[in-house]
Amino acid sequence: MKKSIEVKDIAFKYNDEMILKKLNVAIKENTFISIIGPNGSGKSTLLKTIARNLLPQEGAVFLKEKNLQSYSAKDLAKEMAVVPQTTEVNYNFTVEDIVLMGRHPHIKRFKREGVKDFEIVKEAMELTNTWHLRDRFINEISGGERQRAIIARALAQESKIILLDEPTSALDIHHQIEILDLLKELKEEKDVTIVAVLHDLNLAARYSEEILLLYEGEVVTIGSTEEVITVENLKKAYNIDMIVERNVYTGDLQVFPISAKNKLNKRCKKSKLLHIVCGGGVGKDIIQSLYEEGYDLSIGVVNIGDSDWEIGRILNLKIAEESPFSEISEEAMKKGSQLATEADAIILTSIPIGKGNLKNLQIVKEQLEQGKTVYFYNEYKHVTKFDYTNGDGIKMLEHLKYLGLLTLNCKAELIKVLKG
Repeated sequence: MKKSIEVKDIAFKYNDEMILKKLNVAIKENTFISIIGPNGSGKSTLLKTIARNLLPQEGAVFLKEKNLQSYSAKDLAKEMAVVPQTTEVNYNFTVEDIVLMGRHPHIKRFKREGVKDFEIVKEAMELTNTWHLRDRFINEISGGERQRAIIARALAQESKIILLDEPTSALDIHHQIEILDLLKELKEEKDVTIVAVLHDLNLAARYSEEILLLYEGEVVTIGSTEEVITVENLKKAYNIDMIVERNVYTGDLQVFPISAKNKLNKRCKKSKLLHIVCGGGVGKDIIQSLYEEGYDLSIGVVNIGDSDWEIGRILNLKIAEESPFSEISEEAMKKGSQLATEADAIILTSIPIGKGNLKNLQIVKEQLEQGKTVYFYNEYKHVTKFDYTNGDGIKMLEHLKYLGLLTLNCKAELIKVLKG
C-alpha cells in the first residue's frame, strides 16, 4: 500500500524542552490510524507538525513523497483537512456557512461559490447528518453537532486526509461513538485516510486499523491494532499494569487498567477474607474494587491466561488455577474448595457457564450446604445468555438460590453489604 504521509527524523522542542525526538513514521493511504500515548508524549505536537501548524527544528514531513513545505496553502488544503480539538467558532455563522468555508481552496480569487460548490457542501452535510442544521447558528448547536459540522467542512475540502486532534474528548459516550462511526464510514466509502489523536485506548482499539504509540516524544511501536495493543507495549508507555482482552460482544480488543494507587499507598486492610468464583473476565472489576477496599481475596477456579487470573496474579492473590482451555480437574477443584472453605464469605460472579467450569458451581453448593454466606454478584441481571450447558447451569443456579444464594446486582450494594 502507498504511503500517504511520511515523517522523517522530526525533532521539535518548545524552548529547551524536547517534545519530539527524531521521529520516523510512515502512514499508509486509506487507513484509520490512531495516535495514542500518555500526556506529554507528543501526540498533538506530532499532529500539528503533520498539519504544518508547527515547523520542526529538524527533519521533514512528506505528503505523497513531496516535502510538506513545498505546498502552497491552497494546495495543501486540497490534500489535507484538519479538525482541531476545540471546535468553538468566534463568529456566529450558520452551520452551512461554516461548511461552505471548506470550499475556499477550490475557489479562484475574486470568484464566488458556484452550483457545484453548494452541491458538494450539501453532500458533505448529508453524510455527516448536519443538513437539517444548515440554517442554525454554529454556536447554538450541541458539541456533538458542532463536531459533525466541522467534519463536514473537512469533507467539503475534498481532502483525502483528515487529521483530528482528540475529536471525542469533550463528548459524551453517545456522541463519541457517533463521531467515530462516521469517521470509519468515511474511510471506507470515500477512501479517506483518518489520522486521529485519541486518549481512550478502548475507542482506539475498536476503530483503528493501525495505531502509533508514543512515549516521551519517541515511537514505542507502530502497527496493526493487534500488534500494538499488548500488555508489554502499554506498560512501556503508561507504566501501569493492564489487562488486554477481547470484548465478548464486539470482538474488539479492550484494555482494563489495574489501579496503581495500592503500590503507592498502604491499603486499610479489613479482617474479612473473601473468595471470588469468577472467570472469563467478569470478575476483574469486582476483584480490583474489593482489593482497594482492603479485603484479603482468593479466586478460582480460573484458567491460566484468563483476564481474571491475570489480575489475580498482578495483585498477588491466592488462586485455584487450571491449565488454559481445560476442564476443571479434581486437583484444581480441591484447591478451589479449600480456598472457599478458608474464606469468611463467597462471591459468585455471573461467569459464563460451560461443561468445563460447572464444577465451580459445585464448590458454591458445598459451601452453602455448610452454612457459608454466598453472594451472587449478577451485574448483568441475567445469566441465560452465558449458559452453554443446555440448561444444566441454570438449573444448578436455581438450586443454589434455593439453598440460600443471595443475589446482588450492584457493586456499591455488594460492598455496602460486606461492610455490614
